[in-house]
Amino acid sequence: MKPRRSKHAFSYRAGIRIPGTDITCDALGFPSDLVFLSHANALAPRGAADLAGGRAGRRQFVTTETTLRLLGDAGAKLRERALPAAFGRPFNLGPHRLEVVPTGYLPGAAALLCETETVRAFYLGAFCPEPFIEGIEPALIRRADAVCINATFGDPGLRFPPRAQSVAQVRAFVEESLRRGERVALLASAFGALPAVVVELARAGIAVRAHRRIAAGLARLRLVCESLPAIPRFSGKLDQGEVLLWPPEARKAASLAALGDLRLALVSGAAADSEVLAHLRLRDGFALTNLPSFAEIVAAVEATGAPEVALFAGAAESVAALLRQRGLDAYALGPPQQMTLPAGK
Repeated sequence: MKPRRSKHAFSYRAGIRIPGTDITCDALGFPSDLVFLSHANALAPRGAADLAGGRAGRRQFVTTETTLRLLGDAGAKLRERALPAAFGRPFNLGPHRLEVVPTGYLPGAAALLCETETVRAFYLGAFCPEPFIEGIEPALIRRADAVCINATFGDPGLRFPPRAQSVAQVRAFVEESLRRGERVALLASAFGALPAVVVELARAGIAVRAHRRIAAGLARLRLVCESLPAIPRFSGKLDQGEVLLWPPEARKAASLAALGDLRLALVSGAAADSEVLAHLRLRDGFALTNLPSFAEIVAAVEATGAPEVALFAGAAESVAALLRQRGLDAYALGPPQQMTLPAGK
């Protein structure tokens, strides 16, 4: 399918696209597309199965070798259709020049610089200026005419302490709770800030067990991050002095409720929002994330020198409005909004 013309360097149609090319970023797009997969969790919650399943068709993928490894079985199935790209080694694909550089978000996570005849488009996506653990490559920024950034936690009203400080606070919370004889569960994502917390708890000699999904995610990360300890899977019992790692989306699971009284805390960028904590019925939370804050988004845009900024996810609309006040051509990308009709209409 021939891409539609756009006045911008990025557009949204079955995913974020670079007009004038067949490239779709972090989405399956159309059967004829070349899909750039920036990191191993890019298609969550649909998961990696979509990549290797029938829906993927004969699409080709540009990604890194590390991302393929982290995708496990799905990555192995994708390998014959993947174009593994090495960091900092530009290559030509048809009339376009492509380069991938690390983002600091996850091991192997990458940004894509695409140079066409008319524009240098930089899909930065999810990035973290401070890699959490050994095995994650520090982020690099390229100069560009346009940049596209994940704005999940870009709301300037959200306050994020320095990441190292937040990790230390989680450890102190756990140690104090255990000293008081409380049992502790941390609600977090294996592909978020949790790996840094796991490493810190291991340094403190604190035993940990994890929900099967978290245990599986951490095991995949451990393939490329040797500093991560092996985490046993939770099997219904939590021993004295052990800390439970649990996915936030399973907060109401019967198996969690069956453990009785627990000291629960959310470890996520979402913990900066008091309404999220209230919804989860939590009093404790630590605003820790491997996604950029508003200040980090602004710094990244300035580093690219790009006058055009595309934003997606979370606070994209509000961040775009603030960047327009700074004289930038900023806009939000995402699926079309569905019109809601009044009852009876």
